[in-house]
Amino acid sequence: MNIDEAMRRSRAAVARLLDVCARPGRIVVVMQDNPDPDALACAMTIRDLAQQRLRKRVAIGYAGICGRAENRAMIETLRIDARRMNPSELAPFRTVCLVDAQPASGNSDVLGGRRPDVVIDHHLVRRGRPIEAELVDIRPDYGATSTILYEYAKAADIKISTALATALFYGIQSDTQDLGREFSPSGLQAYQELFLLADKRKLAHIRRAPVPAAYFCMLADSLANCLIAGNTVISCIRNCVNADMIPEVADLLMRLEGMRRAVCYGLFESDILISARAADARGNMAQQMRRVVAHIGSGGGHRTMAGGHVPGGESPQQRLEQVQERILRVFAPGKTPIPLTSARR
Repeated sequence: MNIDEAMRRSRAAVARLLDVCARPGRIVVVMQDNPDPDALACAMTIRDLAQQRLRKRVAIGYAGICGRAENRAMIETLRIDARRMNPSELAPFRTVCLVDAQPASGNSDVLGGRRPDVVIDHHLVRRGRPIEAELVDIRPDYGATSTILYEYAKAADIKISTALATALFYGIQSDTQDLGREFSPSGLQAYQELFLLADKRKLAHIRRAPVPAAYFCMLADSLANCLIAGNTVISCIRNCVNADMIPEVADLLMRLEGMRRAVCYGLFESDILISARAADARGNMAQQMRRVVAHIGSGGGHRTMAGGHVPGGESPQQRLEQVQERILRVFAPGKTPIPLTSARR
């Protein structure tokens, strides 16, 4: 999709979004259980759209935790009023907008079965599972949902504050790893325009947010339980106290020389979370992740990055071993795993 076509689509979509949000009643923006910078920036944009165009306030919620230090710093520094919610708290809201996620994806528990009125996302849509909402705008060719919402903001001609520009820029930067993976022509343009508007000092503070000692304990755990199988590196955090650490380790392990795929999984509270990354789109990580969690959990994502969620059940440690077997079978078939600590490269 070229930039002109994208903007035409965004002009129509934001007009529909404003029509839906203009109805009497309260508005809430729901994100994935453990929101990342892309989701936070999207929620912030809908908040500003509703405030400026409709003179309405917007609540922002999620079901899990915002544990990654950078994400917490983003909320505090840019004053994003996002809070934990449970499904019963959605009852007073007339309009529910879901951003950077899709219904029944297994990572937006706050919905509690309620159908959202608006779905805006950039992940691959699972075949045979149409999404029903008054506005559905899903663009898998976009590297970040923040790019879509930036187009909405421009199409609606709202004032893009420095804080909003900083959030949107960081949303694109983090999800595409500085345009290193899965970005569109629209994403490149948004990245360049927002960089000029963003507060560089606040960006630096967010990106270099201090981390607790538990961060390094989990990092040590992930490296101690790390296997190399062919050109795939697989890590396990057996004592994970921060769900955001799992995708962070997957991103980090992609830097290991000779690796084409990185997978990190771990037991967080009573559930097993999985994150996978790939150097290119040939393997379709979203499809492979769905094979890993088939009949025991849920998963999806993009061609180069994906996530999964598996309930631990009555025997979480046994389920953890089952997940490891499936990861090896799907991502490294026929390869003999060896510990990272004994590898010689």
